[in-house]
Amino acid sequence: MVAFISLFLYSCGKKKPIPQVETAQCIGNFKTEIKFCHSRRPLSNKVQDGSLIAIKTPDGKVYKVAAYYDPNYPLCLPYTYRSIFKSGELVEVQTLRCGYSKNRPYCPWTVKIGKASWYGYGDGSGKWTASGRPFEPETFGLANKELPFGTLVKITNLLNGKSVYAVVLDRGPFVKGRDFDLYPKTMRALGGIKEGVIPVKVEVIRCGWKVK
Repeated sequence: MVAFISLFLYSCGKKKPIPQVETAQCIGNFKTEIKFCHSRRPLSNKVQDGSLIAIKTPDGKVYKVAAYYDPNYPLCLPYTYRSIFKSGELVEVQTLRCGYSKNRPYCPWTVKIGKASWYGYGDGSGKWTASGRPFEPETFGLANKELPFGTLVKITNLLNGKSVYAVVLDRGPFVKGRDFDLYPKTMRALGGIKEGVIPVKVEVIRCGWKVK
């Protein structure tokens, strides 16, 4: 995270970071070994969220699946795919469509003032997020209904001036009058756990996942 933030520093030290908006980028063809992971969706660091890929096995069979970006795996499939693929099996992957059908990611705004709550403990939160990734409350994450998954934002607590960087990993909140639902670690860094709901300024630093 420190290395990423340093990209936005200027010699004068007074200019604000300029939000970077990415377009969907994908690798057209690649070979990799099959891995399985605890996810409800196929993951890959070669494509953007929502991409349609074709996986060709050594015996010539082709399976089309929607894949979602994760920085850790060239290709990692949910364990439910074990009836089709073998762990360590070398496959050929072709990107049929890069990103969502409407060529997302698209961020409808770069700065927004709103209200943020937090969730994750004792409120019935599930083990999985809407992005298909495990819900890990002690990471810098948040939920929002407008920004694409993987969007990096800077959140500032307007009550005390504290700021933190977090990534959009879930959808919500679903309570009228609230714009963002923060992971416990994110809200704790902003000093807003006791308040429950705080006014915030949210700035888009990167729209969608960073693709290699």
